[in-house]
Amino acid sequence: MTLAKKLKDMGVVGAGGGGFPTHIKIANKCKLVIANGAECEPLLYNDKYLMENEPEEILKGLELVMQSTGAQKGFIALKKKSLTASEKLKKLIAEKKNITLFLLEDYYPIGDEFILIQEITGKIVPEGRIPPDIGFLVNNVETLKNIAYAEQGEAVTKRTLTCIGEVQKPSIVLAQIGTSFREIINLCQPTLSDFVVIAGGPMMGKVVFDLDTPVTKTTTGILVLARDHPLVLKKTLKIEYIIKQSKAACCQCSYCTELCPRYLLGHELYPHKIMRQISYGLDVPQEIIKNAFLCSECGLCEVFACPMELSPRIINQKIKENLLSRGYQPEFYSKNGKLREDQQDRKIPGSRIINRLRLNKYEENTRKAALSVVKTNSSCVEILLKQHTGFPSYPIVKIGEMVNEGDLIAEIPPGKLGARLHASIKGKITFMDEQRIIIRK
Repeated sequence: MTLAKKLKDMGVVGAGGGGFPTHIKIANKCKLVIANGAECEPLLYNDKYLMENEPEEILKGLELVMQSTGAQKGFIALKKKSLTASEKLKKLIAEKKNITLFLLEDYYPIGDEFILIQEITGKIVPEGRIPPDIGFLVNNVETLKNIAYAEQGEAVTKRTLTCIGEVQKPSIVLAQIGTSFREIINLCQPTLSDFVVIAGGPMMGKVVFDLDTPVTKTTTGILVLARDHPLVLKKTLKIEYIIKQSKAACCQCSYCTELCPRYLLGHELYPHKIMRQISYGLDVPQEIIKNAFLCSECGLCEVFACPMELSPRIINQKIKENLLSRGYQPEFYSKNGKLREDQQDRKIPGSRIINRLRLNKYEENTRKAALSVVKTNSSCVEILLKQHTGFPSYPIVKIGEMVNEGDLIAEIPPGKLGARLHASIKGKITFMDEQRIIIRK
């Protein structure tokens, strides 16, 4: 059986947040594979934990992908400050002539795969293209760990995530997929009675008000904050207000463009020009507006660059949604980019991002005391049928049916892009609809 078939059977998807089905990603040949342990988002420590505690599995996953794709070279990329992880990995690859450890500076968004490729190889992924188009493959280290387990026949039923913020026990959580945020936060002991959760990291994560929201294969973090925290207020602004504010307050300073990671790679993305254009409508997409599709939505423009605290990222995001809903598919001519001048001088340290987000105290807490490690033991899980790129899976079980952990419960629709889903606990199927399957012990 091929590796791609095993990954499809075991439901492996990109664990860094994208959720793209890995069996599709590794189907093509490539010349270089990068294990991404950069941990791009501030306050997340999952990748660091895995590299320190399961380096053998990560290396095994990397080697499997290299063998499957025919890659001659592999890199494990992580930040210089991850000393314990880098020492362990260095020892493991000492005899590996085709795998190299690549240590990164701590700046945001270093974990972006386009930036990672440029840092390691000097190559730039052209506009409108993806890394496999030019022979490179980037996999998150948790994805590689899951690949190693899938090769042994183990399905993806757990997720490593960070729970941090207003909790007494900031923790690395080894969570069963489908566990509620509420259960995890209670394990970590919240310090507030009234709080809001940001699912994912503070930069690209989204505010979640429903604490019964379940963990998925792509849940990287649970950030617990007070309702009046500036980051929560920023992330909950209505789009109508954001647009009005942009029209009224954008002074065309161009800082959002000058610090945009995609612009610095040579892509023709000019957020300040898009901010200027939004007054003209989207009926006939102009070149400037179309290039909103080049935005990675990293959020650096709104958090760090804009002196007026506007949100070019949200504007770009809404432009993309608007045009896609009208059936518009942009075409790019994949011209090779060239690094902008002073690119090296425009890298924003992670510490400055944390300071700007007013999250310093949470980072300081992790410096003073090591994060706890907790495991969930859920009596009930809610498995969402759409937790990956592509189409929702469809149930192949019935209400009342008993399942064991690892049993297949949802299948990929025929001929569609998707991922299989498996039971994360032993129990009975008690509810099922077009969105979820609920299992109780």
